[in-house]
Amino acid sequence: RQPPAPLAAMGCRSLLARRATAPLLWLVLGAEPFGGAGDLASYPNCVESNIVLRNAGAHAIFVDVTAYANKGCWQDNCRSSDKFAAGARGICAIACLEIDECTHWAYGEQDGGLQCFLRKSDLGREQAQGWDAGPKDCVPPALPDAFLALVASELESLRACDAGRSADCPDMGRAMATWRFAISSLQRVAQGHLDANAMHFVEQVSEDTDSFMAQMTEENFPVVISNNRQLFQALRGWLASHPLPEADLNDLSLPNVVRGQLCGVTSCYVE
Repeated sequence: RQPPAPLAAMGCRSLLARRATAPLLWLVLGAEPFGGAGDLASYPNCVESNIVLRNAGAHAIFVDVTAYANKGCWQDNCRSSDKFAAGARGICAIACLEIDECTHWAYGEQDGGLQCFLRKSDLGREQAQGWDAGPKDCVPPALPDAFLALVASELESLRACDAGRSADCPDMGRAMATWRFAISSLQRVAQGHLDANAMHFVEQVSEDTDSFMAQMTEENFPVVISNNRQLFQALRGWLASHPLPEADLNDLSLPNVVRGQLCGVTSCYVE
């Protein structure tokens, strides 16, 4: 694969010049603000207290949970585990929602730490003081992707990396993982709403970011960073035009970027 080229060299000037022009703004019409009435009615009221869902030799799923944790996994292997350490119940619920095989989750203390269990049924249910459990759709209301993309891209600790690796930007992996989180959020909100030319550059920057993560070099780091920054700067006005939710910065179930931190290399819920 060829090294990533600067966006301007790929003819991105038309995208950069558009900023927040009228054709891009129509998506906000009819957008539902964070925490609609239906979401608030289902969570946390759907959570069952003092219930744990045991494996019982039949009900666990063993899946890759590295997007949510890097410790507390079965035999210390977070790429194939039915459990992981989680700082908040909401992370457990979100993991179950996003993992196809999961139908139920349970969250509580085990071996001195807070653990999330992922299950394919609720048949292993038992009474257990202090544990919580819920079905797949029992999950905190999602933050809008436009908001997540904007917040991630505007982190001061990420802007410190715009000039490349330095004392202010020592960890290329965490910086690029944060850009990958931002652009994944952008892809979701942009799908079907940006024109083909704009989506081409979104996909190109995403592919270059993934390729860099697979083989990081200081030489290509500033180019990939610059391309991400140019893309997000071009679309900043459009992203900012979406309804902005209120978020509790102390809520550990929120991604790092919402709480002012870079993502971890494998997960945006841990450092």
